[in-house]
Amino acid sequence: MALCAAGAMLVSCGGATVNEVSVEKFGAIPNDGKNDFDALRKATAYCRENPGTTLFFPPGKYDIDNEKARKIEFEAVSGAYGENVQGVLFRPDGPYVTALDLRDCDNTTVKAHGATLFLHGWYEVITMQGAENITVEGISILYNRPPSTIGRVTESNEEWFDAEFDTERYRFIDQKVTGRLHFFDPVRNRLYTGWASKKELTAPGKIRFQSKSAPAVGDYFVLRHGGHYRPAIMVKECENVTFRDVKIHSQPGMGIVGHLTKDIMIDNLQVVPEVGSVISSNTDATHFTSCSGTITIQNSKFKGQGDDCTNIHGYYYRMYPEADNKIEIKIEGADLHALSLDYPQIGDTMVVIDNKNMSEQGRYTVQSVDTSSVDWKVVIGLDKPIAEDMFENCYMWNYTRFPKVRIYNNSVHSHLARSFLIKSRDVVIAKNCILNSTITAIKLGAELSWRESGPAENVLVEENYITGCGYAAGASTPSCITLSTEARELPPYLNKNIVIRNNVFDTDKNVAVLIKDAENVVIENNMVNKKDYVKMENCQNVTVK
Repeated sequence: MALCAAGAMLVSCGGATVNEVSVEKFGAIPNDGKNDFDALRKATAYCRENPGTTLFFPPGKYDIDNEKARKIEFEAVSGAYGENVQGVLFRPDGPYVTALDLRDCDNTTVKAHGATLFLHGWYEVITMQGAENITVEGISILYNRPPSTIGRVTESNEEWFDAEFDTERYRFIDQKVTGRLHFFDPVRNRLYTGWASKKELTAPGKIRFQSKSAPAVGDYFVLRHGGHYRPAIMVKECENVTFRDVKIHSQPGMGIVGHLTKDIMIDNLQVVPEVGSVISSNTDATHFTSCSGTITIQNSKFKGQGDDCTNIHGYYYRMYPEADNKIEIKIEGADLHALSLDYPQIGDTMVVIDNKNMSEQGRYTVQSVDTSSVDWKVVIGLDKPIAEDMFENCYMWNYTRFPKVRIYNNSVHSHLARSFLIKSRDVVIAKNCILNSTITAIKLGAELSWRESGPAENVLVEENYITGCGYAAGASTPSCITLSTEARELPPYLNKNIVIRNNVFDTDKNVAVLIKDAENVVIENNMVNKKDYVKMENCQNVTVK
């Protein structure tokens, strides 16, 4: 064992040398109440300059404070953006601040068991881009002023309700009251949605909501200040990324977003509210776009997020002609979750489909890729020309860039929307416990309305326990599993080779499983409290037993 520059320690382990350095060497001292923002910038710069570094965080609280981040938070919560927080901030050129900058930090491990990043202001807390072989272990993410405001309903009727909140904990609501409205029922232990035509501050810590939601007295109200924003952890254009024992207690956007990244392992991630709260991330706990290799989510806990637990998909592009065999591809009518360009690789197979019935119209091989983040443009060269009528009537999607998906042994409790949305091939969803998702627990297959590709193929869903889901959706919405395409006209059988077996479906809805636009489906040996729990539309070769 030897000491080297900047206080790093060379540790011999099994014949290999590991460069381990503590953040204390750069001035980040836990629990001292001082701002560690600049010290962590120095620490990650060291990692960038010294590939193979293990960055160690001694246990304790690290205060992260930045004037720009505080300004973003204040303006979002105080009402400076009105109800359009997402419209102002969720843009590629929108303002943001990174707390832990791991861009280009190859072969880096962050060991932070027992360490909490305590954030003053709004952040993209951890940024990874252009790095390979990077691991984050044990770190917790917590905001000083939570991104959502929570209080209790004190009086309620069919026209309005009154509520109170802690003005010290939930600062900045002094004049305007803004935010997306939801509720939490402490008796049923679940979230539910609401709406208000007007929100008025009647006294410090007291709000009157003009609303027909009629929440029960004693229920919690939740104001999510904005919708999408930067995630707690952004992973772009990386390879071989691991998160282990990471906790995200709150975030004004998603938890983890992965984009154009190969091989992501998530083990014992906890996106759960802090003690005394009912909401965690503002939107999805995790979300992955145009990734490859294998995405694994295992042994993890999800609770209180304002949207799905995970969504894994590619995109349907609009096509615009360029010179020769080149076309511009654009994502339109969809959220850019990573706020980045989406582009294929040379050699990828691109599929053109009819934009109404989703039938395949042709396959093309990418021969060149030109991107411009300044012009926000992606132009690709193909091995043959696109027919003229396809530009108006078709979409294109990348058949090559889809990951294998493994979702094992996770617990999901009380959140908005769906648990697992999977639009990929070679998928296993097994041994998960899903409780109180407001819509269907598992959604398989494309969502054309969101421009999220593609069909589901070779999927195994087994030994999951699903209960109490779909309660906030219409009577015809399945509680447990939906397999569909959202084609606007009758499509071919796009979803293929699906096995749903040995699950427990506890539901009070008429339909537990909906199978649409599919072939070669086996549904067997599931325990369910409904006799005819499967509904089928536009299917062939489906076995239910």
